[in-house]
Amino acid sequence: MIGWWRRAGPVAVAAMVLAPAFGDPAVDGYPLSSYPMFSTDRPVRADLVTVVGVTGAGEAVRLSPELIAGADEPILAAATVAGAVRADQSDRLCAEVADRVRAAGPDVAEAVVRTEHVDVVAHVADGAGPLAVTVHARCPVTPPP
Repeated sequence: MIGWWRRAGPVAVAAMVLAPAFGDPAVDGYPLSSYPMFSTDRPVRADLVTVVGVTGAGEAVRLSPELIAGADEPILAAATVAGAVRADQSDRLCAEVADRVRAAGPDVAEAVVRTEHVDVVAHVADGAGPLAVTVHARCPVTPPP
């Protein structure tokens, strides 16, 4: 009986390792991962929700996660903005960001909650700006009294 398990065990392990190669590449799970984030095509265009600062000259300035969400995690900042936009709370988030920007003192005249429609490859590889922008809220960053 033990001899049978010694032969079947390696065959079962090999079958589990090879199984993802024959399945749906979008399915990911325990105990084996097919890494679907690398095995499926992604769209070339994407929508990125964010908050940017705008200088007095009208130039968009990228704000740090600390200024956007009050924490240093980029994913938390992105989730905070996406949640505010989904919940129709863009004005509230904009005011909070403006307060943090005002306290930090960068040269920003306005905070803008927006969705940037980007070509992902051009945006990442070449630093290309958005193809289009949808503004959800804007609020002034007034200097401290």
